[in-house]
Amino acid sequence: MSAPDPLAARLPFDTHTVALGDGPVGLIIVDAGVAFTREGNLADPTHMVPMVRRIDAEHRALTAALGDRLHTLCFLDTHEADIPEPPYPPHGIKGTGEEAIDPELEWLLDAPQVTVIRKDCINGFVGAIDRRTGHNAFTQWVIDHGLRTLLVTGDCTDICVSDFVLSTLSARNHGLLTAADPDADRAGYVADVTGLRVAVLADACETFDAPGVHERVAAHHVGLWMMAARGAIIAEGWTR
Repeated sequence: MSAPDPLAARLPFDTHTVALGDGPVGLIIVDAGVAFTREGNLADPTHMVPMVRRIDAEHRALTAALGDRLHTLCFLDTHEADIPEPPYPPHGIKGTGEEAIDPELEWLLDAPQVTVIRKDCINGFVGAIDRRTGHNAFTQWVIDHGLRTLLVTGDCTDICVSDFVLSTLSARNHGLLTAADPDADRAGYVADVTGLRVAVLADACETFDAPGVHERVAAHHVGLWMMAARGAIIAEGWTR
């Protein structure tokens, strides 16, 4: 018998199987890029390449189950060389190749109903904002496709994934993920806000290991706990 996990005992969260229902579903892949999966200052191929394969399997299974009800959004870290992102070393710099999607997911770029958003900061929700117009490509993607369930995957669980999910949960309650007017169509607005589910596919998320600085198993757990504590569904799987 294995010893109980003290971190899980102190920071517990529940996991669920998500029933996808009949509506459109959004699969969000956060930063499955070369800078984290293959090469560069923040790459951890040992843990990230298996994650990429789990994401690939999830996408193929969802496509088989949902067909054109599935819409996919890929965030990719794409930084400017002259703008650092403390406390992290340079990574995903435009033009280096590190900003490319992992080779095992390249096929997604030619697949139907796949959108790519390149971001220059940790938080994909913020990175999706056009600094000139204020237009948010992510919120528009959700609205355009009438998404009712968002399934989030990728890395890093406790950094880019959690930042995005926490912002999305707040944006949902602020009414940024619906086109319904809160005054003219109150019932529709409330239904859209309360009916949008944000679920994290825990096994298709990962974080890096840096012994003595960033312990992978603990950081992954803390990331999931933070998201659960804010209202995200931590999913151990899904059903149709």
